[in-house]
Amino acid sequence: MCLISNLVAATIILLPFATAITAPTLTGPAIPLGTGTYPRLTKLSDGSLLAIYTDSRSGNHTLGVSKSTNNGASFSPISIVDTGPSTSRDIDNGFLHQLPGGKVLAAFRNHNGPVGGPFTFYRITICISSDLGKSWTYLSTPAGDPQGPGGKTGIWEPFLEDALDGSLQLYYSRENNDDDQDSLLRRSKDGGATWTSAQTISGAELTNARDGMLGVARIAANSQSKLAVFESGVAGRFTIHTVRSDNDGLSWPVSSRSTVYEPPAGKSAGSPQIVRVGSRLVASFGTNEDGGVWPEGAMKVVVSEDQGRTWGAKTQIHPLPAMWSGMLEIDATSFWAVYETGGVSFAQKMRF
Repeated sequence: MCLISNLVAATIILLPFATAITAPTLTGPAIPLGTGTYPRLTKLSDGSLLAIYTDSRSGNHTLGVSKSTNNGASFSPISIVDTGPSTSRDIDNGFLHQLPGGKVLAAFRNHNGPVGGPFTFYRITICISSDLGKSWTYLSTPAGDPQGPGGKTGIWEPFLEDALDGSLQLYYSRENNDDDQDSLLRRSKDGGATWTSAQTISGAELTNARDGMLGVARIAANSQSKLAVFESGVAGRFTIHTVRSDNDGLSWPVSSRSTVYEPPAGKSAGSPQIVRVGSRLVASFGTNEDGGVWPEGAMKVVVSEDQGRTWGAKTQIHPLPAMWSGMLEIDATSFWAVYETGGVSFAQKMRF
């Protein structure tokens, strides 16, 4: 169900000339990225694709990287960003980003404590590769917090984006307590080596909502305007929202907060991402509206053709289970949708 204001909904219903939003269709088979979960995909300047995922076999949590040199027809493992015993380190939420100069960053959560907690220290770590993902070295820790009262202050799910002024932006989520989590932004002017203090972009006005799992997309190429998509959980039920910045992230007005997707009562939608495909915006999410015990669910997308004001054309990418979805633009009419099912991460090509 696409939530828009009652006035807009009534206007759309009454207009006989309203154009239906175009839905994407699956193109070809799903391509295995590697054994693991929480997949993310990026395209390098040489045209190759890099994927990152979390492999929890053999008693370790390992961030593996695979590469495709044939436009996504197949992927082969090439490196490990970091690994550690699952009994003492929680390594997950990997995200890849190539800097304008060619070096590749891997951002990820890197907590002290057994997978699943309790944790004694939470952090976001950045590693860097100078050889297009073949090897990695430590670069920085943009954010870190010791365990707070009741075990909270967790930081999660980094997302990297280049700003128009040449700086680098890091988006992530931070817990304040069990029922309160905000979306944060830090900036780097030296390729991720050092970072500013954090700016809250969503959730500051709320104390009973868990905003998290951020993704960001510009509404047009090189536009100052962009949307940050996130899940928000209230009393254990999650829905999908955006906030908007019209000055490349300097400010994110509370009044810009908008609902992208709300599933039927008693069901949840979460783990979103957002990507621009030509003039369209596509938001992905997982939902248990068709079955599954949350956070297990199917991967679906919705589409906006008016720069994120309204959303529709809900399309299923993969049925239950399809976990921790992500996306990557291919060109003006197609994109990759990535997800994990059965312990393996996949990429599915989608086309308008």
